[in-house]
Amino acid sequence: MLSLIIFIPLVAAFGLLMVSRENVAAIKMVGVGAAGASLVISLWLLYSFDTANPEMQFVQMLHWVPALHINYLVGVDGISLWMVVLTAFLGLLAIMFSFTQKEGLRNFVALMLALEAGTLGVFLALDTILFYVFWELMLVPTYFLIGIWGEGRRVYATMKFVIYTLVGSLLMLVAILSLTMVHYGATHEVTFDLRTLVLTHIDPSMQVWMFFFFFLAFAIKVPVFPLHSWLPHAYVACPIPALILLTGAMSKTGAYGFLRFCLPLFPEAVESFAMVIGLMAAAGMVYGAWIAIAQKDLKALVAYSSISHLGFIVIGIFANNGIGIEGSLLQMINHGIIASALFLIVAFIEMRMGTRNLNELRGLSKAMPVLYGSFMLIMLAALGLPGLNGFVGEFLILMGVWTSSMFSGLSGILVLMGGLSIVFASIYMLYMFQGSMQGNSNNLPEGMTDIDKCEFKLILPACLLILLIGLYPKPFIDRVTPSVDSLLHLEKTVNLHAGEESDH
Repeated sequence: MLSLIIFIPLVAAFGLLMVSRENVAAIKMVGVGAAGASLVISLWLLYSFDTANPEMQFVQMLHWVPALHINYLVGVDGISLWMVVLTAFLGLLAIMFSFTQKEGLRNFVALMLALEAGTLGVFLALDTILFYVFWELMLVPTYFLIGIWGEGRRVYATMKFVIYTLVGSLLMLVAILSLTMVHYGATHEVTFDLRTLVLTHIDPSMQVWMFFFFFLAFAIKVPVFPLHSWLPHAYVACPIPALILLTGAMSKTGAYGFLRFCLPLFPEAVESFAMVIGLMAAAGMVYGAWIAIAQKDLKALVAYSSISHLGFIVIGIFANNGIGIEGSLLQMINHGIIASALFLIVAFIEMRMGTRNLNELRGLSKAMPVLYGSFMLIMLAALGLPGLNGFVGEFLILMGVWTSSMFSGLSGILVLMGGLSIVFASIYMLYMFQGSMQGNSNNLPEGMTDIDKCEFKLILPACLLILLIGLYPKPFIDRVTPSVDSLLHLEKTVNLHAGEESDH
């Protein structure tokens, strides 16, 4: 079943290349059909998932390159489950909105399906080489989506994104190969199975640079401050459908990498650098929110707000306790929903007004009451109003940071910085909402209409999920708790074994 989730979009992407460019109906049918099938299977996966089991489930293995002991190995646990469902959901949403593209629709949809497949593969891969292959697969369609269909400084944005990502990827590959060599030196067994590698004791001195290589790759993808400079350029240049997947799902692959690789493989290095990483994440939270206040371009505003919200996710992960990690996983879902919905709002406004500049937007609520109501709900969720999904994740993260032993005496300062970023978030979100929706305007185009039924169907699921998670987060948290507890127990076990070996 897991393979179907990945390969249905990938096969459909290649299949689209055999469809005529003029056959729009067939392009739409293949795109929606493939993305919809992945979503249906992911929902079946969610239904069939054993909540009490912390181990990998639905594991599939095929010998891929037997001579090198490289296998096609996929599986899912509580940590990756919601990321798979989120990616499949946003994939369908992005494909449906892709039909607004006027040029090159066939190739655009094919690349979108390939991007979805690569992202799903990252969340499901248990073989480190397979993980790397899917990691690189995400880069290729993103390069073309921004470079061909982007706007503004798209060439500069594309080059910056590719260079940053490639540097991190190559360092990660070195770390993956080194990890296997360390395991071979200890056991005389060659394996790329992550489930086996996490049990390998790594000398603390080696942990430092291996951790650094993995961390750099994942931190660029999130991104973590000060490695964020590619994001505003890429997000502003990126077409909205691709941006839904880029910000909603692909940015989470970096945070997922921290959980899947850094924490279990390098517990001593994590303990040593947690305070520095916490300060980097907190700085990103405040910086992203502060810069967002100064933005006039709605797209840029949401882009900088993402830097702030992703900083919350990172600091919760490196709090390295159950509350913080559970909060981060929940906030990964929340940010994916909220940010994607905000970019849809921006797209709806630009399609009608021909601009995203706040200085040219006023009084849209009178002409677009449905959009006004939807925007208000999403805005309140983004600034963390209790009862909506943004509050739950941020509250758990701040509680995790406050009680974390990793941050020592800095916990209070980090929580205060988190609180400051929330205050800034209320400023820029209200600035964005009031500046575009309220007031009087004489610049509204004649005959301007509210969002239609198709557009409302795109935004409605996000609104419902915002309310559902905010009011009843228990089903979402229950499915991650056993795997998070298992992860933390694994870290302690590895540290214990390391201590015993050093005593001997």
